[in-house]
Amino acid sequence: MTDAAGRYQLTVTDGNAVLVFSYVGYLPQEVTVGKQSTLDLALQVDPKNMQELVVVGYGTQKKANLTGAVSQVGAETLESRPIANISQGLQGALPGMNVTFGDGRPGSAGTINIRGYASINSSTGSPLILIDGVPGSLNSINPRDVESISVLKDAASASIYGARGAFGVVLVTTKKAKGGRMSVNYGTNFGFSTPTVRTDFITDGYTSAKLNDDAFIRATGKSYTGYTDEDYEELRKRQTDHSLPSVVVDNRNGKDMYIYYGNTDWWRTMFRDWSPSMEHNLSFSGGNDKTDYLVSGRYYQKRGVMRVNQDIYNAYNFRAKLNTKVTDWFTLNTNTQFNANDYSYPGWGVNNNFVSVTVHALPSYVPVNPDGTATYRTELNNYTIGDGIYADLLHGKSKGGEKRFELTQTIGGTLQLAKHITAVGSYSYTLSNGVFNVNRSAWESGNTFLRRTPAPWSIFPGVMSTVGYDQLSETSNLSQYHVVNAYATYDNTFGDHAFKAMVGYNQELYQQKSLSGNRKDLLSQDLNDVNLGSGAQEINGGQTEWALLGYFARINYDYRGKYLLELNGRYDGTSRFRPSDRFGFFPSVSAGWRVSEESFFEPIKSFANEFKIRASYGSLGNQQVANYAYLSTMSRGTSSYLMNGQKLEFLSVPAPISSSLTWEKATSADVGVDVALLRNKLNVSYDWYRRATTRMLTKGRTLPTVFGATEPRENAADLLTKGFELSVNWKDRFTVGGKPFSYNVGVVLSDYKAAITRFDNPTQLLNSNYVGQQLGEIWGYTIDGMFGSDEEAAAWQAAIPLSNSVVHKQISSAPGEWGKLRAGDLRYVDINGDGKINVGENTVANHGDLQRIGNSLPRYSFGVNLGANWGNFDLSAFFQGIGRQNWYPGSNADKFWGPYSRPYYSFIPKDFESQIWTPENTNAYLPVLRGYTALNGGGDLQAVNNRYLQNLAYVRLKNLTLGYSLPSTLLQRIKMARCRIYVSGENMVTLTKLKTSYIDPEMAAAETNGRVYPFSKVYSFGLDISF
Repeated sequence: MTDAAGRYQLTVTDGNAVLVFSYVGYLPQEVTVGKQSTLDLALQVDPKNMQELVVVGYGTQKKANLTGAVSQVGAETLESRPIANISQGLQGALPGMNVTFGDGRPGSAGTINIRGYASINSSTGSPLILIDGVPGSLNSINPRDVESISVLKDAASASIYGARGAFGVVLVTTKKAKGGRMSVNYGTNFGFSTPTVRTDFITDGYTSAKLNDDAFIRATGKSYTGYTDEDYEELRKRQTDHSLPSVVVDNRNGKDMYIYYGNTDWWRTMFRDWSPSMEHNLSFSGGNDKTDYLVSGRYYQKRGVMRVNQDIYNAYNFRAKLNTKVTDWFTLNTNTQFNANDYSYPGWGVNNNFVSVTVHALPSYVPVNPDGTATYRTELNNYTIGDGIYADLLHGKSKGGEKRFELTQTIGGTLQLAKHITAVGSYSYTLSNGVFNVNRSAWESGNTFLRRTPAPWSIFPGVMSTVGYDQLSETSNLSQYHVVNAYATYDNTFGDHAFKAMVGYNQELYQQKSLSGNRKDLLSQDLNDVNLGSGAQEINGGQTEWALLGYFARINYDYRGKYLLELNGRYDGTSRFRPSDRFGFFPSVSAGWRVSEESFFEPIKSFANEFKIRASYGSLGNQQVANYAYLSTMSRGTSSYLMNGQKLEFLSVPAPISSSLTWEKATSADVGVDVALLRNKLNVSYDWYRRATTRMLTKGRTLPTVFGATEPRENAADLLTKGFELSVNWKDRFTVGGKPFSYNVGVVLSDYKAAITRFDNPTQLLNSNYVGQQLGEIWGYTIDGMFGSDEEAAAWQAAIPLSNSVVHKQISSAPGEWGKLRAGDLRYVDINGDGKINVGENTVANHGDLQRIGNSLPRYSFGVNLGANWGNFDLSAFFQGIGRQNWYPGSNADKFWGPYSRPYYSFIPKDFESQIWTPENTNAYLPVLRGYTALNGGGDLQAVNNRYLQNLAYVRLKNLTLGYSLPSTLLQRIKMARCRIYVSGENMVTLTKLKTSYIDPEMAAAETNGRVYPFSKVYSFGLDISF
């Protein structure tokens, strides 16, 4: 076996031995060893590389015979990158697969979406993920264990999975056991990560306090900091003289207290600039003609960005495969997979650390008093410093953690029933302390632990206080997942006719129980046991159970390799619906014409090696809805008032349920073209698709008020999605300087749009779905600039009084001269000319001054993969990005709005002052400074508008790797089969249209305020060796 660059080492004792070199997509070549110790050669591209096998549902097919929309990547896509989980490696790698990340916390997994939204009932439309035929999570797999990943995108390829294939299917096939002498592979990687965004915030105490105070005063008429003119003078001195103390004791209101004059960098006080990570992989494989085995293991650790009481993520993977040929007609196989991870973090919530410290921790405040006590507040105002998060972290007793494991044991066998008939069966059992989210096809949660304790602090010298309370919360889960698969395949050829048929059966049962406990006032802050609590015990629990049953079949036919036909069907049942509606039949048909196999194509065959047209049509069900939604349920509660001195328990009245709840149905059509040119060096695939999702579950038709309850959910909405996918790949190899040189270039591009075609909203209110609505559309106001003078502002206000403007209510409530429009304020456009700035009736027909100004869904997702190998060197680069996605900064987007939102934000970008309108800076991006205008309803920045609508389009150098493999002559001396060293970088460079470099475009897309655990650049070096 060679690596992806073709490097190898063999021990050959017979000089007459003949070595056979082969590689997928290239012609094999035979070479006699003779007296040679080094053999370098370049393989020629195989014009018949379309015979490559692609993994599909319950089997494989020749690439040439595929009629559905299927994409596949091999192990080389993941092995060459030091990634924490598979979803990181798939981002931008396949057309039509959209991978996004909600935050950058260690161990965070991506959310996968295939071909856009398939239903309004799923915010992501996550596909079914099968690992060796068993539902699982991509975050549970060791990337080094993967042999291939296939993505089934249309109904023709996914209908074999019926009710779970509406959002596509991802098939992960792990590496197989290989016979022969035992081989040992070891890989290690060490890396360091740093945030992808700028973190150089204003740390000047005077500047920060003045900005926030100015904004606060203009909004409320009061000072936020409480600093006097004398205090500001002290702060001004410390801008240049850093020898002056940052904390002084002064008598205010008859009490000695600490007064703060700091220049604190709160970001670096809380968070690290660099965080280390490491990974170790070890695998063994071998066997004989009867039995072969593979055993692999992995340990991965990453430290997070928290500086005080660090956060640490650990992941462990183990896999063991064994295949035994019991008889000539029966092979037994077992597959054991174990995955565990734990994440420990300080404070009372990992993302809470990033949210809490964003407010009230001004640079003029310091984290620690001169006597070593933590700070929590200043007596000059009524606010807390960073919500007390640093005091809590410094105390070190509050902490949290998550632990999860999954153990999956699969036992199966293959029967050769007859010459052309093969039967395959397996049973899988998964035991986990996590919860399987069927809507995301992922194991989540696990056992959680959260301890909060009071933290000491001081503002008066010698006087201690505490902040917070004492509480311990724990949650434990136990899940069991049973999966049975059995299918038989008949494969035969009759002259020019090839026929293949498969029938099968699938059954699944999932059971889960959870128990959580909560108790306050423990006897010790150092012992975490609910039995030590003196407060009341709070115990909650729950359980879930659901089952699936399916019968499926597939028929493949081709005539002389030219005309291809495939029929799929599945009869599926789910416990999620009432007995009368549990089963549905989901068929599909696809066909292909290999034009290049026709006689009339022969004259250009040397140039155009492959030309295939394919089309598919089919329907799928969607069972990714709430469990047992057809059942009326009652909730238990306790009254808020006393009767006879006691609170009464009660059961609520059940909500009305529709009697006709049933499957959502997704019907899709796909037309595709596959072309191979120039002796298969250039491969192009293009797909256009149309998917109609009907009978979506949503709030039913509007009922009269006298009905007395919320309208029951019904199958009452339809959605239409259209899109395309393009994949272009070029690869070639030749000799440079007497050494083989190979290179490859790959580009993928995809896009889609989705629109509502049926929804019960007869007046077409904009705050609900409506017919004709494009999913993700953003409505907003129009701004054509800022007032250049007070007189211009006054004239505008005379024409449109503030009472007629819904976007100026925050200004109208401000005190004094700041209660009216001024120079530097935003000039909104009265689109309909009615003398008002408002939403009209908030309908499509009468939307006042609103207009469609953008769309929040990503458009034109792309990836570019570059690779080259020369001699012993290999180089690869991977770029990923999107062409367009709009985002309007949320009201708490602190690193975008700064004091325009909350005039007490901790982290103000260093270049923020230059963006604020002043009489000397009239071309500024932001208006005249006013507090709360981006936070509160009725604020002129909180109102969505075209001026501050952002484009999150970006291109990111996702990975750059340079490797070197030791030459075979040296490997022979040190008794190694392979040794490669490499350096690599992830997320190294990001180019974006976003107006700020302090927010990552993926962070903004994941959370409207961009306040999440930061994404990271990773620089690493590694070693891979084989024996």
